[in-house]
Amino acid sequence: MRYRTKTYLFLAAVLTFLIVASLINPPFINKIRPRIIDLMEFSLKAATRSARGIYNLAAFKNRYEKKIAFLEEQAGQLKKTAVQMKEAAEENERLRRLLAFKNSLAAGAIAAEVIGRDQSSWDTFIIIDKGRKEGIVQNMSVSKNDGLVGKVYETGEGVSKVMLIDNPNSKIGAVVQRTREQGILTGMGHGLCKLIYLSYDTGIKPGDVVIAAKSGGLASNGILIGEVVKVSKDVRSLYSTAVVRPSSNLFKIEEVICTE
Repeated sequence: MRYRTKTYLFLAAVLTFLIVASLINPPFINKIRPRIIDLMEFSLKAATRSARGIYNLAAFKNRYEKKIAFLEEQAGQLKKTAVQMKEAAEENERLRRLLAFKNSLAAGAIAAEVIGRDQSSWDTFIIIDKGRKEGIVQNMSVSKNDGLVGKVYETGEGVSKVMLIDNPNSKIGAVVQRTREQGILTGMGHGLCKLIYLSYDTGIKPGDVVIAAKSGGLASNGILIGEVVKVSKDVRSLYSTAVVRPSSNLFKIEEVICTE
């Protein structure tokens, strides 16, 4: 653009010179007129090529920007598809493990999907998409393939409310698999539980496996709960307490199995 402007200024100056020179010395102008015409023609052609080049550059830039926008859109679509495929693969894997777990249980196990959480106590209750019409009853055990997560607390016609084992109001009979010592499993919140009313001189130690006990407030027993991470003694009550980490992540529950 700057080059073209200079060219036009040069041509204007040449025309001004011709006009003035023709008035002062006409014979001289007649001699140099062909060269001046050639020079003006060359300048005009150069200006035209410059203008065409600028136009072509602008057109190329426009096409380039459109291509970039198209490629960015395609990349966004591919990323979205990849995320969807990954989610589908992970869901299929969860369902495969859940189905294998269901097949290992007695007949009557009911698969359910988590559709929400109780807003008043976000981390201690979940809502599942099965209710009385599907055979869900109160106190049914609710598990994932890797362990117990809670028990049915309330039932509706098509949905049910499940109390998670880390709820402080949850009370489940449990037994330490290695020592066969029994206690009451109650929730501590934040994904942890504690086994209370253990004998003061208990032999329980970190790493011991804890399972649901018979007649422990659940409809079924023997289900894996978790493992002991800490044992403490209370000299005042003469009982010991064991902190238990559930084997199932209570913050990542999407599908469950309900059993009687």
